[in-house]
Amino acid sequence: MIAGLEIRSFTAFGTLDISLSPRVNVIIGSNGTGKTHLLKAIYALAIANQPQSNEERSKKHVAAEISKKLLRLFSPEESRIGALRASGLEAPTRLGLKRSDDARVAISFASNSKVARIEKDAGTEGHEARPVFIPTKEILSLVRGMRHPKHDRATVEMIFDDTYIDLAELLVKPGFEDEASSLSEDPRLSSVVRELVNLVGGRYRWTSDGAFRFEPGSYQEKADPDRSKSKTAQAYQDSTVIRFVPKGGQSLSSSMTAEGYRKIGVLHRLLCNGSINPGTTGVLLWDEPEANLNPKLMKRLVQVLLELSRNGQQIVLATHDYVLLKWFDLLMEKGKEDHVRFHVLVREEDGDGMSVHSTDDYAQLVNTGISKTFSELYDAEIERSLDGVAL
Repeated sequence: MIAGLEIRSFTAFGTLDISLSPRVNVIIGSNGTGKTHLLKAIYALAIANQPQSNEERSKKHVAAEISKKLLRLFSPEESRIGALRASGLEAPTRLGLKRSDDARVAISFASNSKVARIEKDAGTEGHEARPVFIPTKEILSLVRGMRHPKHDRATVEMIFDDTYIDLAELLVKPGFEDEASSLSEDPRLSSVVRELVNLVGGRYRWTSDGAFRFEPGSYQEKADPDRSKSKTAQAYQDSTVIRFVPKGGQSLSSSMTAEGYRKIGVLHRLLCNGSINPGTTGVLLWDEPEANLNPKLMKRLVQVLLELSRNGQQIVLATHDYVLLKWFDLLMEKGKEDHVRFHVLVREEDGDGMSVHSTDDYAQLVNTGISKTFSELYDAEIERSLDGVAL
């Protein structure tokens, strides 16, 4: 688990220190306060602390790879690591990550650095599991074009940063969503996976022609012939499995389905192929999960995220949405040890850099821009109702 993050002289940040919850973290802030940059910084640090391959690689080679990764994540106009430093500050840039076991990793560089410097505590090599980053825009309908062998890789990389390219690679990994398999392998995820399919009325499958298609249907309990014939299978649960049952026999191109549904489909796919496996894989970073999502679906999405966190999945998401925030407040259950920490990014009064205010108490968010805006809307509605004056 990631316990905390420190940032010095990086992009929009001067000095920033954040303590993260092992369960759910919600980053809040106005446009331009660096929410996405914060998520990407966590992503880069988690990648930097991953185990290296079996082949011997020098620290210099690893540092060069991490430097390239930072450039691919943030896409500055100048292709040099120093371009990511906060403007007007002389102090060297430093990004640091602290784990719950006190292991640390840091990335640092100066304005004239060609590559970043990677620092790790002795004995902490390979501590961090693979993180997952879900960007704001959906990607299921784009994967075919991004990975098509006839498309120029350089052009794809000019259009998409590495959060999209990395996610595309995870999505095409095979999973247990084919018709012959069941959800029995991991009972923890059975209810979550079924809920995601119920949300959109089907699932997205990777097809032989290199694209995702939407298949209407649902997961149902079905008799397992092999188990039902066994003399030892006496109990009902011993002779049934939960399998996806297609409905209607017609599938649709992913681009012909709602974008909000495709975002739900991404989470379903990552759970089905093990890219997200609570307690085993790394932090889940999600930038604006509410984007293009019907507000009616937000309650159930929050329920899914809380259930994943209860099973050991650390989550960090960024949002602008009051409805999503409020559902986290209303759906938390202390009896299930739910924990949500809110981090509010605020531009400092002198306009140089950002500060962060973290709280575990939703009631402390009353002064955020999101809450104020919705309060203004509510007040305006009440005023119009009372005096009948059109605004």
